[in-house]
Amino acid sequence: MRAQGRGRTDSFELPPLAIPITSSIENSLADKGDAVDLSPRLRADLLDLDAWGEILTTYGRTMRAAVALTDTDGHVLGKCHNAQPVWTLVHDAAPNWTGCPFCINTDQPCTAVARALRVGGVAMSHDQAGLTHIAVPLLLGKQCLGAIIAGQVFCRYPEPLPLQHVAKECGISAQTLWHVARMQRPVSISVLQASGDLLFALGHAFLQQRYGAILEAKLAQANGHFRLLVDGVRDHALFTVDPTGRVTSWSVGADRMFGHSEANIVGQNFSCMFTSEDIQNHVPEKQLIEAVRVGRLEDEGWRIRANHEKFWAHVNIAALLANSGPSCGFAVIVQDVTERRKIVVVLEEARQERSRLQEELLSHVSHELRTPLTAVYLFTTNVLDGLLGDLTPAQHEHLTLALDNVKQLQTMVNDLLDITRVETHKLAVEPQHVNLIQLIADVLITCRANAASKHISLRSDVAHDFPFAWADPARLRQVLINLIDNGIKFTPECGSITVNSRLFAEDDSFLCISVSDTGCGISPENCAMVFERLAQVTSTAQASRCGLGLGLFISRDLVLRQGGKIWVESDLGHGSTFYLTLPVFSLARLYSHIFTVPNLEAGFVTLIAVDVVWAHGVVPEIRMILERCIHLGQDVLLPSVSDAEPVGTFLIIACTDANGSAVIASRISRELQDFNASKVKPSISSTTLLVGAGQSRDEQIGAVTAQVDRLVQAHLVGKQKVN
Repeated sequence: MRAQGRGRTDSFELPPLAIPITSSIENSLADKGDAVDLSPRLRADLLDLDAWGEILTTYGRTMRAAVALTDTDGHVLGKCHNAQPVWTLVHDAAPNWTGCPFCINTDQPCTAVARALRVGGVAMSHDQAGLTHIAVPLLLGKQCLGAIIAGQVFCRYPEPLPLQHVAKECGISAQTLWHVARMQRPVSISVLQASGDLLFALGHAFLQQRYGAILEAKLAQANGHFRLLVDGVRDHALFTVDPTGRVTSWSVGADRMFGHSEANIVGQNFSCMFTSEDIQNHVPEKQLIEAVRVGRLEDEGWRIRANHEKFWAHVNIAALLANSGPSCGFAVIVQDVTERRKIVVVLEEARQERSRLQEELLSHVSHELRTPLTAVYLFTTNVLDGLLGDLTPAQHEHLTLALDNVKQLQTMVNDLLDITRVETHKLAVEPQHVNLIQLIADVLITCRANAASKHISLRSDVAHDFPFAWADPARLRQVLINLIDNGIKFTPECGSITVNSRLFAEDDSFLCISVSDTGCGISPENCAMVFERLAQVTSTAQASRCGLGLGLFISRDLVLRQGGKIWVESDLGHGSTFYLTLPVFSLARLYSHIFTVPNLEAGFVTLIAVDVVWAHGVVPEIRMILERCIHLGQDVLLPSVSDAEPVGTFLIIACTDANGSAVIASRISRELQDFNASKVKPSISSTTLLVGAGQSRDEQIGAVTAQVDRLVQAHLVGKQKVN
């Protein structure tokens, strides 16, 4: 149906309305509306016609205007509430109306709904016949759900001519339409604007209320499902506490485990589940503080049931954080692991019993194997050295073979002793200042005789200014000898073995030592297992079947205990290279821990050097005396950094001034004199450094460390010149 009238269509748009929403709940819901993707089901629930019916009917009757709910395209959802006479007459005559639901002509399409949704405010529109209506957007956050249109009223008295065009188009009596129009009272523009503001506020408030009710219903349903899930867990106790530790919820599993009913425990502090000793030590409070700090705490300990029975519990505490950040409580999960702990205790007792048996085995091996092997070794070497007369070539060959087997047995016995110490954590490692150049040279001298039997050359490649290592020299010798002897076993005659040292490329605070051979190499699959216990590399060489397969396993443990790592790179048929890393010796590492803020605030750091002329065997006693003369929290006794004999140097870093260092020096002199004045003759000197003020702690530590290092080097160089 197309309108033929030539009357003017008066259409205009009001500016967007800013309706203040003061409720914090509504603001939070609006924010959720921005973030949540509204499903078609949720949109349908929000625009439920039955829910909107009452508010629309009340508004229509109060404002004496028609009102209806539309979708975002302007199509009416449901019915028109409080329809007005003129509109009713026209639409009854044209039941297949396809234009605007609140206009009575179709000369121009009505864009009130589209404009209202676009600007987010009230839009007003007039049709050609003079009927006026307003459109109010329904917005949840920034999401458009639809609109409310209200009106079907004249904003001024109607004119006959436009109504005649409408009557002709609709096939109704012009006289009847004019009569009905004259009976319909006009509504002023100002009243329409006010009613639009009111409808905007009502629509927004009801939509937020509707959204909140839907969310609450869904939350209640989810809570119900979660509660069923929680109550279905019977082997774990699940409960929540508030930030102060008071229980706020309690599951059926918690009731079964602790024996407290929900009615009795809710509101009580969860510390009632701890032992009295834990309560005195404030363990419950400390656990909540730690859970807040890291977000989650996992712990095991004794817990108390309602009947005062103790059980061993595995506990998880998770902090429940509010949107603003602070904790709003904690979720606690407790599992009774008493039986598991009993098993652990039994296993630990079995482990200790095994360790005891291993200790006994160690004693038996030491006395029953090493002693006769040593005797056989001595007797054999005496015969080979000609002390009991000359030998025939055949006798010499057989005795040499016997001596080689005795050495192999000694190596196996030593490996058995070391592996026992590894498993019982008694393999001692004592890192100290190590000169790698000298140590590698000594190792090569030790291994040269073994290499010479196969005409294998031993070489080293170490720079003269190579830094010192922080390692146990005896254990490092053991590792290097084992690696070189392995290389000799698997390298054919006239081959070569090279020991190289350099700074570790990945971390210059570590040194890297490599032992390379020109032997048979190791396959990739064997490279991954050569450091395992009792590992035997498959090889055609007879040497591959020598030993117990413990040397590399022990070597790995020794390197790890010294702070390094060990690995192998090999190409089958082209030799192997074993690498190990060790920390670079650094004085700063040894004393930086005493540079705390309180100690640095004193403003002084003193280097105390104690040069002692000693008799053989008194070094451990001297160190013990010096350690008694210092305060461990403020001072540190450095390890030996000089191998000069017979004068040794002991260095102390003390966070004190010259007066404090004088007290320490006096105490040392008195203690050493009481120890044995004839054995030791100490010479004590000190240098006090000022700690720079107005610097950060890192800057202060860096400056003091650099000065201390220079003083130490200067003292050692000066002492060497004197010697």
